[in-house]
Amino acid sequence: MHLSLGNAILLIVGGFLGGVGNALSGGGSFLTFPLLIWLGLPPQVANATNRIAIVLQCAAGSATYHRAGVMPYRDLLRTVVPMIAGAIPGAILASRIDEGRFRIVSAILLTLMIAGLFIDPKKWTRASSEGRIRPRHWVWLFLLGIYGGFLQVGSGTLVLGFLVLFAGFDVVRGNALKFGQAMVYNAVALALFAGVGQVDWWIGIVLAIGTMAGGAVGATLVVRQGARWVRWAVVASAILGVGKLLWR
Repeated sequence: MHLSLGNAILLIVGGFLGGVGNALSGGGSFLTFPLLIWLGLPPQVANATNRIAIVLQCAAGSATYHRAGVMPYRDLLRTVVPMIAGAIPGAILASRIDEGRFRIVSAILLTLMIAGLFIDPKKWTRASSEGRIRPRHWVWLFLLGIYGGFLQVGSGTLVLGFLVLFAGFDVVRGNALKFGQAMVYNAVALALFAGVGQVDWWIGIVLAIGTMAGGAVGATLVVRQGARWVRWAVVASAILGVGKLLWR
């Protein structure tokens, strides 16, 4: 792909919007992943290159949550191990499994999460809850890691839904934890993709300029605006995600 000035501007603007979306609810890759394909990258290369922006964006967002004092570091250490264990085979399978079938499964999972938003809405509007990661959650974290390693698109929305609905976190701490997790397991996936030559580094770095700024802005909005506002951002992101997965 030729990195012209016009393409660079599109990458930065699209990255910024995707970074804000990732910080609010997850789902920013529903914008950045198709943008990379539209600009000429093959789907597998776009999937791999997108991880550069995600890792750097999550680093910027995590720093914002750290300064706000809401990053649950103890839970981050407990959760990244099963997610990394899942991300490794997920990234390896990314070039071997039919993407169409995987998209259908992903759309079903997102639809179920949307239902959960309305079945028990109080979990999304609790003022403050640190949550608790239990051993039975490790299997689900492993499966979420596989999903994130394979496709990444929509993984943030699913992870946030899991942390809020099943692990008991409020959306602010859940978002902070989601950012820390994504930074670590996507770094592992990125290394695997780079090893097989599927990463366009220059494109990814330019995209990351926008996502880092968007991630920091979005994280600030989450801390200031609180739970109710974020819940509807999650609903919108999940609905758009289902549509994107089923109608490419």
